[in-house]
Amino acid sequence: MSESLNNGSANQNLYSEDFSIAFLGKELFFSNQTLRSVQTEFGVCALRFETLEAMSEHVPGSSRIVVVDQMLIEDLLARPTAYTNSTGSGCLAFAYRKEESARHMFESWDRAKFGELGFLPMNVAPDAWRAILRLLMHEELYLPSFLADCVSSPCQRAPEIFSQPKPIAPNGVDRHAQYSKLTRREKQVLQLVSQGKSNKLIAAKLGITEHTVKLHMHNVVGKIGVSNRTAAAHFYFEVAPHEAHQTTVD
Repeated sequence: MSESLNNGSANQNLYSEDFSIAFLGKELFFSNQTLRSVQTEFGVCALRFETLEAMSEHVPGSSRIVVVDQMLIEDLLARPTAYTNSTGSGCLAFAYRKEESARHMFESWDRAKFGELGFLPMNVAPDAWRAILRLLMHEELYLPSFLADCVSSPCQRAPEIFSQPKPIAPNGVDRHAQYSKLTRREKQVLQLVSQGKSNKLIAAKLGITEHTVKLHMHNVVGKIGVSNRTAAAHFYFEVAPHEAHQTTVD
């Protein structure tokens, strides 16, 4: 079953044919009001479907954000390829209301095999929710700070992770060597990014402008060979897990 706003086919013609946002889940969690606000705010077609199969042939565009509700977590983990393929050249995000579900998803998702996964909290203020969705639209996959804590905390991490003194990237590059290329300020910015801080908060913390934060992150992703903030955070958790868990920057 799928739902959009009233006169959905007519509304779809008002928005870009190249990009859309599909919400997979019940109307209880993705209401018509939510769809309407997304269409108004972002100028894209927003639709709701209860299953992946219902979405398959009914979402316009070759690129889309597919937002999967936490109620579908077992199906998502059972068929990750089907879900990632459904995004075209877009991205996949997990919508959650409980931190436990987000942790389970984060720990179970094979990022090396299926790519990065965004997270969309459903229990935040509307302005914050739209801001996170906007990040997803720009392929900046939001990582909640409690997941950073979950990954970097010794009690949450698998023992074998600590037995790797020199994490090696899939291409054979020593990640510690990559990390050593970063300047002190770049490491500070990366640390705060790994804690889920926004550019605005990072700028305030370090006493620099948001533009400077963006420049530092641009340099960081280039030096460590990743494509976005989420991947940069994962990199940091591997090479500096104890630093990533700290709440202050020297």
